[in-house]
Amino acid sequence: MDEREFLARADLRPDRLQIWLQTGSLVPSFREGVGHYCEIDLARAQLIRDLQHDLGINDEGIAVVLDLVDQVSGLRHVLQAVLRALRAQPDAIRRQIADECAADGRT
Repeated sequence: MDEREFLARADLRPDRLQIWLQTGSLVPSFREGVGHYCEIDLARAQLIRDLQHDLGINDEGIAVVLDLVDQVSGLRHVLQAVLRALRAQPDAIRRQIADECAADGRT
């Protein structure tokens, strides 16, 4: 969606969007030099608004929260890749890995 549609759907003022863009809180994709927003950007905008209005978190705190959210998201992608690789292994290898993980959890 273009910026105009994003602003309407996010119920956001252009000046607030510019602040979020400048701070890197929102990073739209660009095609032909024009910013395009997706549903994830809408969800992120809602999260930022909730953090500010409902929880009273300041801009510096929001940056920390967003960084942590991004880290968790990255870790989820890595874990999904590990699980796909694990599922591709023979049963004996999967059992061995599961046993080693269980042993690590007991130490």
